[in-house]
Amino acid sequence: MKPALKAHLFILGANIIYGINYAIGKVALEHIEPFGIVLLRVSGALIIFTILAFLTGHEKIEKGDHKKLLIASLFGVVINQLMFFKGLSLTSEIHSAMIMIATPIIVLIMAWVILKDKITWVKSLGILIGGIGVAMLISSGAVDEHSPSSLAGDICITINATSYAVFLIIAKPLMLKYSPYTIARWIFTYGILFVLPFGWKEVDAISWSSIPAIAIWALVYVIIGATVLAYLFNILGLNYGSPTLVSIYIYTQPVIATIIAVAYGSDHITIGKVVSAILVFSGVELVSFTGAKKPLSSGV
Repeated sequence: MKPALKAHLFILGANIIYGINYAIGKVALEHIEPFGIVLLRVSGALIIFTILAFLTGHEKIEKGDHKKLLIASLFGVVINQLMFFKGLSLTSEIHSAMIMIATPIIVLIMAWVILKDKITWVKSLGILIGGIGVAMLISSGAVDEHSPSSLAGDICITINATSYAVFLIIAKPLMLKYSPYTIARWIFTYGILFVLPFGWKEVDAISWSSIPAIAIWALVYVIIGATVLAYLFNILGLNYGSPTLVSIYIYTQPVIATIIAVAYGSDHITIGKVVSAILVFSGVELVSFTGAKKPLSSGV
């Protein structure tokens, strides 16, 4: 399988998982406080990735790279997850997905500053078209108007999007040196040290006997799906593709959220939504095309 195709499949898989996670995360939040979910999420991921790293062979981390892994953990695990679940508890799930459209813009700017990545007109056009598609999705009524939303929640999700963009830039060079399991193990090892003070009291306050089975399964999905599999897919996708390519696929999350809403009968298909979906995937294709002139693993 070609590296370009692997990049697309891994990144798309991660964003499908994330797109579903907005709705499922809401179910878990009905019974567990946001920082408590984050601590459980990071703890579960750390155990799984430690086992995977052990089974696939031990890699020695260069002394100077521990600082990079620590910073990657701070932005990719700590700030990212704490702000996501706090924001999701204050605003609607589809609204949260819409705000994530800021990530590709941030990634482009930071890739230009840090990685000296060129911002070509085709790449900019792809982001513009994708952004228009998401804007159309919002204006067409795809946002769940019955869900509570607040400025505080929107700000938290915006911080979440920004920290995720920083993580993509920082993590890319590490992909060239270490296996995905090694990187994931270390960023969650450092991450649990930061999230423990925030989530300990909320985990301790959980009354497990009163939590319904659906909430338990939602938590399992958050840990196994949205954390272990999604992080692994993102890291593998970043290994084969560029940070910009990874970030542009965030545009698919609102589309996936709408599909889920339609499947459950809480929304319906319109011409406007079909057109917006076409624009979103066209934006993904344009950004992908700009990287086709060079190997995707080069960080275009």
